[in-house]
Amino acid sequence: MTYVVLSGRCVKTGTRLEKDRAGGSDGDMTTQARQGSYTVLPALRGAELNRLERQAQLTFPRELEAMVEHGLDEKGVVLEVGSGSGAVVRRLRESLPHARVMAADVVDDFFGQIAAPTILISPEGRLPLEDESVDDVELRFVLQHLRPGSRCDLLREAYRVLVPGGRIHVIDVDDGDAGHSTGRVVRGLVEVFNAMRRSQEDAGGDRFVMQSIPGELSECGFSGVERVKKVVSTDDHPLSAFSVHMGPERYIPLVVDGVLKAEQLAVVAWSWENLQRDPDTYIALNVHSAHGYKPRQVAESTEHLEDIT
Repeated sequence: MTYVVLSGRCVKTGTRLEKDRAGGSDGDMTTQARQGSYTVLPALRGAELNRLERQAQLTFPRELEAMVEHGLDEKGVVLEVGSGSGAVVRRLRESLPHARVMAADVVDDFFGQIAAPTILISPEGRLPLEDESVDDVELRFVLQHLRPGSRCDLLREAYRVLVPGGRIHVIDVDDGDAGHSTGRVVRGLVEVFNAMRRSQEDAGGDRFVMQSIPGELSECGFSGVERVKKVVSTDDHPLSAFSVHMGPERYIPLVVDGVLKAEQLAVVAWSWENLQRDPDTYIALNVHSAHGYKPRQVAESTEHLEDIT
């Protein structure tokens, strides 16, 4: 089995996705457009690599659990699209020693840190893979950075490379159901989160994207779509592990980039310090995913499309 992380192409005539694409997403996407709202300043590259590693360490076990529960072929070809630093590809390979796990991205900035096989997605957003050559595709925290039309492009490309019966696994964010913690959420902290969301939206991203993904998977031809929520908490990890999401270091790049002000960073630091001081602090982080499969027969696919039109 091969896992690929990719950026692709998907349009169903007359759907909301096609209309969104016509309104702002280009068919022949440039590299910048395909990267969407995700950018890394060169001076912060090392810090970002560290963040991605710690993020994967925190939530990957729950992500893998959800994929296995939804048919992940542990001896097949697995493709991770949007592999970035390789933090997840490495863990997939360690967890699936009998699978062939591939990494794919729109840029090769981090390929030097990832063992082959690696795949560079073309400037047109196409994977250099044969049709029906992959058993499972994973997209992890990729779709939140893309406009709806570009998300559909990517999902259609995933559909193309999957074998009939092959599965897609999407892991992404829903800020409307991110989780919860003990402690008081001060007004300033709410403003910080709102500023982050607005910045990502301005760049074409969506921090509520998980609410849209199940419908988009169905519109792009996938069957059996199911949304899943797992939980990672301080029952599983020490409090310090959650600083990758809630600690001030997570927000420093946003200050450097002008999204947040220094005083807003101070609010984050104050909130995190209070959580650390409280011996009864509890944090629960929700891990959202959606799963579906490519129909095995044309008749099954046709029946499915009739159901959603």
